[in-house]
Amino acid sequence: MTNGRNIFRACIAVAAAITYIAASYSCANTSKGPSGGPKDTIPPVVVGIAPEMPMLSFPVNKGKVVITFDEYVQLKNQYQEVLLSPPSKKRPVAKIKKKSVVVSFEDTLKSNQTYTLLFGQAISDVNESNPFYNYSITFSTGESIDSMIISGTVMDYQTLLPQKGMVVCLYKNPTDSCLITTLPDAVAKTDDWGYFCVRGLKNVPYYLFALEDKNNNQLYDRSGEKAGFCDSTIIPSVAAKEGMPQIKMMDMKDTLACLSRPSQTDIYVFKETLSNQYIENTGRISERECYIKFRSPNPQIDTFRIRGVFDDRIIRQFNSEGDSLSFWINDQRPVDDTLFLRINYMKTDSTGNLVPHGESFKLVKPFDKSTIKDSDKRDPNKSGLTNDYLQNLGNTRNNRKDPFGNQNKQDDGKNELTKPDKKQTERKDLLKMKLTVDGKTVENRGIELDFPTPLIQASKDSITFTSKTPRGVVSDVKFRLVRDSVNMLKYTIQSEEPYKVGNEYKISIKTATFKDINSFTNDSTFRTFSLPTDDKLSSITLDIKGVDGVEYIVELVNEKRDKVFLRHEISSDCSLLFPYLNAGVYSFRITQDVNHNGKLDVGDIVKRIPPEKARLLKLPDGKVIINLKEQTDLTQDVDLKKLFK
Repeated sequence: MTNGRNIFRACIAVAAAITYIAASYSCANTSKGPSGGPKDTIPPVVVGIAPEMPMLSFPVNKGKVVITFDEYVQLKNQYQEVLLSPPSKKRPVAKIKKKSVVVSFEDTLKSNQTYTLLFGQAISDVNESNPFYNYSITFSTGESIDSMIISGTVMDYQTLLPQKGMVVCLYKNPTDSCLITTLPDAVAKTDDWGYFCVRGLKNVPYYLFALEDKNNNQLYDRSGEKAGFCDSTIIPSVAAKEGMPQIKMMDMKDTLACLSRPSQTDIYVFKETLSNQYIENTGRISERECYIKFRSPNPQIDTFRIRGVFDDRIIRQFNSEGDSLSFWINDQRPVDDTLFLRINYMKTDSTGNLVPHGESFKLVKPFDKSTIKDSDKRDPNKSGLTNDYLQNLGNTRNNRKDPFGNQNKQDDGKNELTKPDKKQTERKDLLKMKLTVDGKTVENRGIELDFPTPLIQASKDSITFTSKTPRGVVSDVKFRLVRDSVNMLKYTIQSEEPYKVGNEYKISIKTATFKDINSFTNDSTFRTFSLPTDDKLSSITLDIKGVDGVEYIVELVNEKRDKVFLRHEISSDCSLLFPYLNAGVYSFRITQDVNHNGKLDVGDIVKRIPPEKARLLKLPDGKVIINLKEQTDLTQDVDLKKLFK
């Protein structure tokens, strides 16, 4: 027994010695700090709420809500993020007190009213800024809480991209101008995915609106804010329950979970056509290129003249929004340093009516710093526009960068021209062009050519398009060179015969095939490509019916709808193939152009006239996303009458 105790004591002594030595070494080793543990990625946790839940008989005057967390937190953009539903004239005030967020109400609350306090993305922890997304508290100044909810998604009417930070406004008995003059009966704010859930509702009909609310007054400003509305009233049919996805705090990075939340309705927002029309700005980008920016789209122009320039020497093109007119002087003679423009158009007068009006402008050629002595020693990043403006596109009114990426960029072998050598880049009359071709999309898009200025020459005979079989047999491919019907700076080379898997295709463009209005010409270039042969690729086929002569645009897009993979324009029932797809998440966006004007027309918020429609294709399970697996060929029936009803 004695020996055992001695051994035990000896072990304790050794352990103590080791601990002492280790501690001494740690203290003495001051050249390095202690190694940190794993990064904190956990958002703060609520450990207490006052008053206790459920919050009934909440005071209508000088009430406070205190939310206590397990760590120190911070507030960001609380004026924009913290909302009270229904809103009051004075917004709630949120402050930090130790580990708590304290919210006080400056306005008198309504009696027997259910309120929801929404925090959006205002709360995060101090150390790592881990967000505490979309936290909310519901309370009542009465003896009961209204528990009904309405959920939905707010999207741009044209792109169908989700609209983050939109304020969704609900009204029980709206007037024509309620969105402009009257605070709503309930509000919510959309998250990163455009999703919203309005809580604390009664079982009565509501009218739903959504607005951009740039000035944070929870009212609609018609001078430039996006807004939209539901076509019909909605009666809430779902009661809030703990854990349901509509009210659950979601990680905004969890794509599938966020997109899988139930959505009762979609609201499509747009900017109304501004009623006031006048010229906002004019400018001269280069010797031969100028622009006019109008306040509103689709200006009514009577006459447009430049002194000393014949009208048939002026090339004009509006942007896609119809509010900016670019024009070029197609004249080989030197252009005056100052151009005198006279334009007669319909301008809005002080009474709000369009009346004939004329204005004159001086358009001065950008200063050419290359004429300054020792200009080569200057910082090239601070140089102004020169006559050789194609070398300086990064300094234009739109802050455009060189769209052709030839400076300091290696050719990655995909969608770019072969990198020109130093001698080519020094050529002063070089017409830069971008040649884009991808074997996955060439059957749909063709071979694309983009130019910085209008062309005066496009010689199809100087383009060679060949096909080589696996056995080495080379033959010419018949093709068409087509200028885009909307954008005169864009051309496509379209094969007149089907592409074949296994063949190698080569497009060759000779020097001076294209000449622009400056008499600049292109350098020679070529590209080779072939159709994909990867057996892991998949495809989707849409069997479409219900077109009935209306024009539609069908686009395959990613889950955020900010990238278009393939695009088809149709005007009759058909079957569309979307081939060579990698495994991933996709959606289909379908746009309706009823009046055949090539664009979606906006509506009117006050008169509740909806815009023209673009919709996401919904699958039989009600979802708008397709999770495509490898080696999969999907076929989906599409009834456009049902989709656009």
